[in-house]
Amino acid sequence: MCHHAPMLSLVLALVAAQTAAPQEAALSRGVVVMSSRSEGLTPIETVALAERLSKALQDARVPVALSPDEAISRLGPERRPERCQVKPECLAERGRALGVGAVVALDSSKVFDDLPMRVMLLDSRQGRIILRRSYTVPGARVEELDSAFRDVSQEIQKSLSALPGFEEPLSSDAPTQPGAVVLTPSPAEAPSPALAGTAQPSRLPVYLTRGGAAVAGGTALFFLVSGLLQASELQQELPSGDSKWTYAQATQLRDGANRQLLLSGVLAGAAGVLLGASFLLSSPEPMSEAPTAGAR
Repeated sequence: MCHHAPMLSLVLALVAAQTAAPQEAALSRGVVVMSSRSEGLTPIETVALAERLSKALQDARVPVALSPDEAISRLGPERRPERCQVKPECLAERGRALGVGAVVALDSSKVFDDLPMRVMLLDSRQGRIILRRSYTVPGARVEELDSAFRDVSQEIQKSLSALPGFEEPLSSDAPTQPGAVVLTPSPAEAPSPALAGTAQPSRLPVYLTRGGAAVAGGTALFFLVSGLLQASELQQELPSGDSKWTYAQATQLRDGANRQLLLSGVLAGAAGVLLGASFLLSSPEPMSEAPTAGAR
């Protein structure tokens, strides 16, 4: 019995090594795009940006294993990439769960019509950042967006050679990975209306508050002029030098003038508050990074 114990241990070790080998091989090739964070973008815009970057990577002959939407479906709601809060180790763990050797993380936001973005290439095994680039696309222009994604995709294609399993470049007709999801360009063709269409709602509160300020200011001016006119009528006198008004009439005129002057002051204050609020609403939110236009 003791004689067979070392042999049994050796067999178990070989079986464990054989079962672990395919799991390691699954991480040897293939990347996936994950939206690590999006601020000011609708869910449709976020998915469209990730799909567009994934398509650009395919065009650059990067072995894309599965689409961003498929990656989210496989991970489930509890392990969405956004929950990682852009932490490389967490995103790398998501990549290992999907069986890919590298993760391309897209951190995007929208300030008015501009699209500041940060793209990171991560090693799924160690969570190491291989490449990091920042871009700002002014005015959500699709041509400049495609140009930025094309540039970073070419850099990613060159940088992948530093990772295990990515040393040999793929031929143009080589399959990416058994069972890889075939990506269709149709989802990536549609972000331009979504990107351009959401710029107006973000300005609507500014227009409403400024319009309210204008109405309140105009009404305040009306009551101010009306109150001053009533107050001036109190000074009218007869040729004999006596007041034109009886005591009751003068009291009524005075109260009416005071009331209109009070309304004018209240409306003027409201106009000032609305105007100040409109400037606060139109100010851009502070960002963790404010990259200049182009790559850094």
